[in-house]
Parts: sequence; structure tokens; C-alpha cells
Amino acid sequence: MSQLHRRLYECGPFVLDPLNRLLSRNGSPLPLPPKAFETLLVLVEHRGDLVEKEQLMKAVWPDTFIEENNLTQYISLLRRTLGDTADQRQYIETVPRLGYRFVAPVREIVGAERLESGPTRIKEQVGVVAAESAGPKFNAPPGRARWIQIGFAVISLFAIAWVLYYPSSRSGSVQALSPVGKRRAVAVLGFRNIGADPENDWLSTALLEVLDTELSAGSRLRAISGEEVAHAKRDLKIPNDNILSQNTLRNIRRMLGADITVSGSYLEVGSGSGKKIRLDIQLQDTSTGDSVGSIAEDGNASDLLQLINRCGVQLRSKLGVNGASSSNEDEVRASLSVDPETLRFYSQGLVRLWEFDAPAAQKLFMRAVAIDPSFALGHSALAAALSVLGYDEKAQSEAKQAFDFSEYLPREQRLLIVGQYHEASHEWDKAVEAYQSLFTMFPDNIEYGLRLVNAQISAGKNGEAQGTVAQLRRLPNPLHDDPRIDLAAADVSESVGQFNDELESAERAASKAEVLGEGLFVARALVNKAWAASRLGDSKNALAILSRAGELFTKSGDLQGAASAQRSMAIVLIGSGEYARAGQAAREALDVFKQVGDKRGTAQCLNTLATISYEQGMLVQSKALYEQYLEIEREVGSKVNVAGALGNIANILEAEGDLANAQKLTEDSIQVFSEVGDKRALGTALGNLAGLIYEQGDLVRAKQTYEEATKIKRTIGYQRGVAYDLDGLSQVADAEGNLVEASKFEEEALSIRNAIGEKHNAATSLLGLAGLALEDGNAAQAQIWAMQGAQILNAEKSPSDEALGDLTLARCFAAQSKVADAQDALKRASSLSHNSVNRPLRFELAIATAEVLLAGQMRNAGSVNDVQKMLLTALQEARRCGYRGYGLRLQLASDELEARGGKPAPARSALTELQQESKKMGFGLISHKAEALLASTASHP
Repeated sequence: MSQLHRRLYECGPFVLDPLNRLLSRNGSPLPLPPKAFETLLVLVEHRGDLVEKEQLMKAVWPDTFIEENNLTQYISLLRRTLGDTADQRQYIETVPRLGYRFVAPVREIVGAERLESGPTRIKEQVGVVAAESAGPKFNAPPGRARWIQIGFAVISLFAIAWVLYYPSSRSGSVQALSPVGKRRAVAVLGFRNIGADPENDWLSTALLEVLDTELSAGSRLRAISGEEVAHAKRDLKIPNDNILSQNTLRNIRRMLGADITVSGSYLEVGSGSGKKIRLDIQLQDTSTGDSVGSIAEDGNASDLLQLINRCGVQLRSKLGVNGASSSNEDEVRASLSVDPETLRFYSQGLVRLWEFDAPAAQKLFMRAVAIDPSFALGHSALAAALSVLGYDEKAQSEAKQAFDFSEYLPREQRLLIVGQYHEASHEWDKAVEAYQSLFTMFPDNIEYGLRLVNAQISAGKNGEAQGTVAQLRRLPNPLHDDPRIDLAAADVSESVGQFNDELESAERAASKAEVLGEGLFVARALVNKAWAASRLGDSKNALAILSRAGELFTKSGDLQGAASAQRSMAIVLIGSGEYARAGQAAREALDVFKQVGDKRGTAQCLNTLATISYEQGMLVQSKALYEQYLEIEREVGSKVNVAGALGNIANILEAEGDLANAQKLTEDSIQVFSEVGDKRALGTALGNLAGLIYEQGDLVRAKQTYEEATKIKRTIGYQRGVAYDLDGLSQVADAEGNLVEASKFEEEALSIRNAIGEKHNAATSLLGLAGLALEDGNAAQAQIWAMQGAQILNAEKSPSDEALGDLTLARCFAAQSKVADAQDALKRASSLSHNSVNRPLRFELAIATAEVLLAGQMRNAGSVNDVQKMLLTALQEARRCGYRGYGLRLQLASDELEARGGKPAPARSALTELQQESKKMGFGLISHKAEALLASTASHP
């Protein structure tokens, strides 16, 4: 083995080893990213001298152009690792607008080391070759600056701080690990400030978080998240007492599944360098109410971490758990921010987030990461707050920041941040992989299983999501009876359109939560229940359920939840045709969302108001509202919702006759949905595109696109969407003249819609079957289906849908020569569509009017001329807008009216041209009708 001289740099408790790329403190290695280590080495080698930013970046990134922000973040990370604070820079000094200077004393040491299979510690220092560099004498940071070592895990969001995962690369890939055994669950309830200074109240959350971290180290105990604890304390009205009653403990056990509670108080005494913290902690067994033990510790405010660590050791000992390893402690330290103000803002932000004040939480988290840009957990919490408010692009950016700075966090923390990042990026398969690893390792942590279910649903893996729910139900008592599992089951059922199952699961969840006294959770379950009831046609019950949910949200202080329930009421009212009430509910919700600064809620309300206008036939107003919705979604950076807004505007353009732009917007939305991997939205957009292609007369491509959409929806179990595509395929087969296949598609669509309780869409399928029966010559059966469908649509009071039902009825009556009935139905349809700018509806009106006129044997010549003008106007409009299918149908109606009105010769010429054109385009039904009409007029001059 060769002997190599080795150069080390010693600075107080730190040793920098360039050969082995290692920074250590008191002999324990400190993790640093490679570029952070190189940055520190350059500064130490030039200690006492100004190192300009450009010089430093060239030294560390010699062949790469980087932005100055990258360097700033690594400087922040180094300061956090070394213990620098905003108030006192003892290691790295900033020279404003120029660069940085390493100012602490450094000794340069030359030693010898035997290099074998890997680096080993130096056993003997051979000699000092350099004196201390210029700079202030190295001392431990005094006073308040040592609050930097408190350390908070973002347990409110992730239930963190156990060791699970260490990524094999920076890509976020995961590796399987063995599951932990059964663990005792601990709920840290918080600590009461018994001092006189309310400025120290934030320490209650800080102490809760750091004790959770200490107790969780080594994965021997399961800490219940701070957010869950906060909600339970509110629902159960738990007092801030050191000793809790047995009844309160019993309720905590039932609600949180906690075996042990930790509570207590703290007091800050003294001032200046003599300031101390006294911490009194009580442990209680939730099953018996007995005290498990108590701890009373005090320590200098400058050594709070040491105080908490001593308490953590005693707590683990009283719970029969060995202490955490030094590697665990280093990982915990790696998650901390070195700046006391950062920790204060972060802690206050968590409380705000738990209290449903996301706007205030966002501001506090922003202040935290502004002070310490490398604080991974701060970026993660900010991403969560931004996501709640609908700022998807900003949330994704913050999640990426958290991911970038999470390399040396505890492995479980790291994996949760990986999952959050992939969720924010809509990389659902990777999010599934991350949460699957977490749940596999910690099967007793329901939160991980629930995150996995949500990711699986978003990834279109509904079968796997059902399997995860089944796995959650097999957990030991009392975990398997958690109402959150039932609500997850409801979400899975909704995703596949099984609304009866969703209703049952949501009812179970609400009932269990009611017994536990979880008012907020009851409200959430009721929203699912109401949605399912609405889908099953029970609008009255759905509205009552949502009203109660809104009351519970308001009582719990969740104004956004209450507003969301109000918006859901608007959606139910739309389905019932009560547009005035729906608009009022949506506007009331909109006011709340604007008040609290919830961009997502604001956008959704605008979308709902646009839908109300659309259903009432007010397309211009609807389009303006959709454009406002689009503007907000572009502002907040939600690609998926931007694409959805484009699709909605495309529907308006289609109704207005602008098929070309409608198709362009739909194709743009398809590209976005493909990029983000939203299969459900992609399938829906493809179905819409197929409809546009059909309207423009390309039956082959329309059929292929419908089939592509259907395949996606069947794969993910989206039955409601499948029915839409089957309806579209039926129209294509009808146009081709394949009535048997068309009926088969429509009957399957109707079967699905009946099974999932889609009354409105089932009614449109009945109208579709009526139209097919008419083409097949079975007018009596057509009338039965048409009356059933029209009755449902009339009850919903949507003018355009009511008009369509009446037009179908008019055609049925006309085919049976029931002229008076046909004229009455036609009159109702004409009145309903009088002011409509919906072109397809106007086309249908013109065609039905001609059929009714023909059924009356055209007794009135004036009426014939008026209808012919109506048909020709509609025909010109259809051709101008590109409705080739409607163009053929309108041309046929016009030719037939002319042929039967005493002008067979010119009609035959037009019919011949129509027959050839329709055959060439694949419109077999029109071609066959034109051919039959030609044959019937052949004997007339």
C-alpha cells in the first residue's frame, strides 16, 4: 500500500478533507453535495481574501454556465451547515455585489494515511504547517442565534422523520426496503407557553415538530402528523393541560389511533446569555389514562437542540425504545434551517395552514425561504400552500426547489418530497412509485396508503387503487376501521363511475367520522356522498347533504371548504335545470374564494357560471366567462386547467359554427393532456375531437379517434366517458348506414348511463335510439323512446336539450302522420330555440320542420316556400361553417321538398349529385335515401 501525504483544514470543530471530499464536525461526517463541498474548499483555500462571484463560479463550474442563484443557494447551504446566522456571519462573509470571504480561523495540517479499500481516519497529526488565518476568533454562536438548531420536520404535511429511503440518484428513483414491524403511535399534542411573552407562542409548534422528529428517529415509533393532531384538538376541544382526562384520552385514541400522548409546557426565563428554557413533558397511555412518565429539563436557550435531544432520549427510554444513532442525528440536523427567523416564519406558517388560512401560510413560508433559500422543508411547505391556492406552476417550482435541496435529508423525508415533486409535475407513475415504497415500508401509516391511492387514481391505475384500498382494509384493529379508508374507496368508485358504491363508501366514512366527532372529515365525506347522490339522480337529497356539509365546514373554520360545498350545490342545481339558484350559489362561492385569495376556487366558480350560461343558450356570455377562467388558469400556471378551459371554449366555438378554431383549441388541449399524462382528460378531449371531425364529414378519422378515446377510457375504467364515445360511434355508424351497429353502440351507452345513474345522458341516448328506430322504419317504438327521453329533459329545464327532445318527438309524430301532434312539438321546439345561436340545433329544427311539412302533404304553398327558404339558409350556413354532414342532410331535405312540391326534374339533378357526393364521403344513409328518392321520382317529368 502506498503512503500519501494528506492536507487537511481545521476550523474549530470542523475538519475539511480535500482528498476524501469530506467535511466533519467533532469527528462525525457532515453530508454536502459535491458542488457545495467544492465551493467551501475554494473559500477555505483563499481564506481571508475576497473571492469574487465570477471567480468562484468558474472554479466550481469550469465548463458550465450557471446562474448566480445556484451559487447563492450553495452559500446558504454551507452557512446552515457551519452554523452561520443572519445576525452573525462567523464563517462566510458576504461582500455586497462582489463576492464572499471565509473569515474564520483555519489551521492547515499535513498528515500521512494508509490508503486501503477506502478512506480511514487519521490516527496521528504529524505537524502544523500553517498558522491561523486572519479572522475573528472561533466561538460557538451566542444567545438567540443557537435557536438555529431547533429543526422542524414538515410533519404537518408528511408525517415525517423516520429512516426509509435513500435515493440511488438525483432523479428521484426509489428502491424497495423491508417493512418495519408494528410500532406504537405517539401524538405530540403541543406545549403551552406559561411565560408572559406571547412572542414565544410559536415555540409550541416548533417544540411539537422537533419532538416528533426526535421520537421518530430510527423508525421504532410512529409519530402522528401535526396537522392531524391540530384538527383533532379542534374537533375534540382538547384543552392545553399537562394532564388529560381519561375520556379525552379515549377520544384521542379513537380519532387518531394514538397509543401515547405527549404534552406539556415551556417557560423562558432570564435574558441575554443567561436566558434559559424550562420544558415540562407528560406522557400518558390513551388506553388506560395512566401516566407513562414525566420529564422536566432546562437548558440554555443557545443550546435548545441539546435540551430537546436530552428530552428525546428520556422519552424513548420511557417508551422502551433505544436511542437514535449518530447517523440519524446527522440526518435530522441536515433538515434544519440555521436561521431563527426562518424557523419562526416556517412554524407560524404551519399553524396557518392547519387553520385553513393558506394565503397567510403562503406569505410566511415565502419569508422563510427568502431568508434561507436552501431550506428544503420550507420550499415543500410553500409548494403545498400554493397548490391549495391553485398556483400550480409556482407550486411545481417550489416542489422542485425542495427536491433539489433534499439530497441529505432523512430518507423518509426525502421520499415524501420526491412524491410531492412528481405530483406537482403530474408525473403520476413516479409519484405512485414513491408512495408505494413508503407504504410498503410503513404499512401502519395510513397517510402513505391514502397518498398512494390518490396517485394511482390520477395515473389511471384504478384497479391498483382498489387493491391498495383492500390492503388498507386488512390493517390490524383499529387502523382498518379508519374512515379515511372508506373515503378513499369512495374516490376510487367515483373515478370508475360506480356511483352506488361511492354513495355507500361515503356514507360509511361520514358515519364513522360522526361517531369520532371529526366534524371536518364528516363534511368532506358528505361532499362525496352528495356527488354520488346527484349522479344517481337524487338532486334533492344531494342539495340537503351539501347544505349540511357547508355548515360543518364553516363550523370548523374552513371557509374554502364551505365555498366548495356551495359551488357543488350550483353544479347539482344545473343538473336540475334550476339555473337562477345555481347562479346565485356559484356567485356566493365566488365571493368567498375571492375574499380568501383562492385562485383555484375563483376559477372553478367562473367555470361553473360559464356552464350555467351555456345551458341557458347564452353562448356569448358563456364564452366570456370561460375566457376569464382561462386567464386565471394561465396566471396560476395550471397546464391541465388551461387545457380544460381551451376545450370548453372549443365547445362554444363548435356551437357557434367555428369548427376550424374549435378543432385547433381541442388539439392544443390534447397536446397538453398528453404531456402531463392526464389520461382521463386526454380521453375526453379525444372524444371531443372525434365529434368535431365527424361534423366536418371525415367519418373514417372520426371513428378511429372515437375508438382511440374509448380504449383509453376503458383502460382507466372511466365508464361515463366510454358512454360518450359509444354515442359518438353510434352517430358515425348511423351516417354510414349501418343501423344495426349504430343501435348496438347506443344501447351499450344507455346501459352504462343507467347503471351509473346518468339520467340526463341516458335521456340523450333514448333520443338517439329513437332516431335510429325512425331510420329503420319503426316510428311507434321511436315515439316511446323519444317520449321517455323528452320527459327527463323537460324536467331539467335546459332550453336546448328540451328543444332537441321536442324535435325528435315531432319527427316521430310526422312519421306516423300525426300531424297535429307533430306541429305542437315543433312549435314548442321552435319557441325554446328561438334566440339560440347553437347552429346544430337550428339545423335540426330546419330538418324537422321539413319533415312535418311533408307529413301534412304540403297543403300550404306559402309554408312550402318559407320552409324551403329556411332550409336553404341553414344549408348555406352549414357549408360556410364546415358542417359537411349537416350540409348533406339539409340538402336532402331541400331536394325532397322540391321533388314532392312539383319540381321533380331539377330535384333529380340535385339528388343525383347528392347521391354521388355522399357515397364518396362514406355517408351511406344519405346516399341510400337520395337513391330511393330518385327512384320514386323517375316516372315524373
